[in-house]
Amino acid sequence: MDAVLLDVGGVLLVPHADAVNPALAPFGMQLSREQAERAHYAGARSLDAADAATDVDGSAYLIGYAAAVGISDTDREPALTRLRAAFGSPSIAVWRQPVIGSVAGLRSLAATGIKLGIISNADGTIERQLRVNEICQVGAGLGVPVLAIIDSTVVGVAKPAAAIFRHALDPLGVSPEQAVYVGDTVRYDVRGARNAGVRPIHFDPYDLCDSKPDHAHVRSIAEVAGLL
Repeated sequence: MDAVLLDVGGVLLVPHADAVNPALAPFGMQLSREQAERAHYAGARSLDAADAATDVDGSAYLIGYAAAVGISDTDREPALTRLRAAFGSPSIAVWRQPVIGSVAGLRSLAATGIKLGIISNADGTIERQLRVNEICQVGAGLGVPVLAIIDSTVVGVAKPAAAIFRHALDPLGVSPEQAVYVGDTVRYDVRGARNAGVRPIHFDPYDLCDSKPDHAHVRSIAEVAGLL
């Protein structure tokens, strides 16, 4: 393998507790950063368990998130309404909590000399998000240098479509068979990578995936180098 491509949401950043807590306050809840991180992966698992043909807007994610933080059945609908509003804010205001250990893991991966790129379903702000949070950037900066940062809104195609992967593979100068893609969902990341002929690695820090034999898994970015 000559290149590692990475997702952002759920791999490098998750929704910040401070962005979610105002929506949960009426229900007597205030999440810590660790609780907010765990809730994200519960939401991702719920998303993967849902039927993509009927859950076209990804509502299963928020349903799983709400259940993970302890929202009661009685409060579910009003809580989901408030969570939808919170998550509907610009992603740069919401997706700004670094995943525990991911920044250090990315630096360790970069130190191996392997080519790095980013592919994210986002709203046009992902490059700025990564730079502001000092995670990575194309060229010089305070984060890890990468060769490409691909935002679905900017390029006009989103995962799981195979075409978005070509936008990253070309600037890295590698074929699909020479790359792996690290993402936190089966629906968008594992299936998207396979559509593009790229080997998927499921980022699953809390060991929640129900499809273990189907694809490779890691619980941290630091583990990725060991799979190459």
